[in-house]
Amino acid sequence: MLKKYLTDIAFMQILNLLIKPIWILVIDRAVQNTLSLEVYGNYAALFNFSLMFFIILDLGLNGYNTTQISRDTNKIVVLTGNILGLKMILMAIYVLFVFGVGAALGYGTAEFLLLVFLCILQIFTSLNQYLRTIVASLQQFKWDGIFMVLDRILVVILCAFLLWGGIEGWSLTIERFIFAQLAGVFLVTFVLVLFLRNYFRDVRISFDLKTIRPLLQKSWPFALLITLMGLYNYVDSVMLKTMVGNAEAGIYAHGYRLFYAILMFAQIFSGVLLPFFSKNLKDKETINLIASFTAKFLLLVAISAALVSAAYSDQIMDVMYHEKATSQSASSFSFLMFGFIGSVLILVYGTLLTAALELKYLNTAAFITLCINLLLNTQLIPIYGSTGAAIATAISQVLFGTICYTISFMVFNFKPLLINIIKQFFAVGILCVAIFWGKQFCSSVSVHLLMIFITVLIAAYLFKLFQVKDLKTLTRN
Repeated sequence: MLKKYLTDIAFMQILNLLIKPIWILVIDRAVQNTLSLEVYGNYAALFNFSLMFFIILDLGLNGYNTTQISRDTNKIVVLTGNILGLKMILMAIYVLFVFGVGAALGYGTAEFLLLVFLCILQIFTSLNQYLRTIVASLQQFKWDGIFMVLDRILVVILCAFLLWGGIEGWSLTIERFIFAQLAGVFLVTFVLVLFLRNYFRDVRISFDLKTIRPLLQKSWPFALLITLMGLYNYVDSVMLKTMVGNAEAGIYAHGYRLFYAILMFAQIFSGVLLPFFSKNLKDKETINLIASFTAKFLLLVAISAALVSAAYSDQIMDVMYHEKATSQSASSFSFLMFGFIGSVLILVYGTLLTAALELKYLNTAAFITLCINLLLNTQLIPIYGSTGAAIATAISQVLFGTICYTISFMVFNFKPLLINIIKQFFAVGILCVAIFWGKQFCSSVSVHLLMIFITVLIAAYLFKLFQVKDLKTLTRN
């Protein structure tokens, strides 16, 4: 089982390394450079605005579905019929809610037109995520990985045509950028339905309140958690647009897109860990082993990435966005990358607590985090703009991640070793010296990055942060 976990994770990461960098570093970057800061900033704010209410499309059903089917695949037919019926009702509520709040915020005709297509995009994205939970719950992680990147393959092709096709009348606009994404999610929906058709033959979509009500009662803790996390993750762009304008939201999007690209690679682990933890919850030794192994590996990557980003934020933004890059883009990106350290803890230990249905702890922690996030954004955005929003996000991620880590050790009686914590601090100290001191003496960025990579390997070996024997133990078991 553990060997399957490692091989499936490796397969999914390879797929993402092939596709996602092209999407983020080539296509999305080219779109941002082609369009004005105001146009892309408006799109980014509206996109995040539609994401803020994404929970209405889910209400925790995906998390509930994953935990239930992972334990008993015979529930697929009954759960699918009930959940699809409920989702259709939720789609209508979602659209009404988005447009109602948009009207209250004073959005104009042009913004509502974009919201129409963004709502359709979120609806089909939600449907695809639900269908993929079935695939993952069946432990078909490799197929899940394929479905995860399939839409991006089509979008990359379509956007490349719009950006560099050179055909008159088919230049890139923000509307066509959204249409390309719609084509991608439509394709994935069609392929997923074909893949799961044998499980769907006996499915009957139900709108019966007697069957829907129990689903809502069981899934509402998941829904509350996703709502709270969604709010503190996406409210920053909306607050930037409202408080300081589209241009500042566009500057924030520069750093956030790259941060999100890196975060997506870590999120792959979460997608595999939830069904894995749910299925093996009683085996605490295995759970501890896999959680510890994953956390140590991802933290090593996250801390290294955060420190390198802090040292080279200006250069990274210049390479990505050329003349549109600003000092605020760089500072926003630096702070967001330190938030990635907290995100790693959330992805591992937050997922573990979700699998264990310890949602009361998670919801309390998420509510506290949201309150702090809103307070920080309210105070920092008027003064520091996009940088203030990035600081608020970083603090929120680290806070919630630390709480998830602490609660997991309490619930599962894991034994943290003080010596390991001390070793990690020493390793981080050495890495800081290699990055910030080494930068002053290395005239070549390539040479310095190679030196940093070697330092990471040496520190990991000396302080036993990531050992080959751990990998061998997992594979052998």
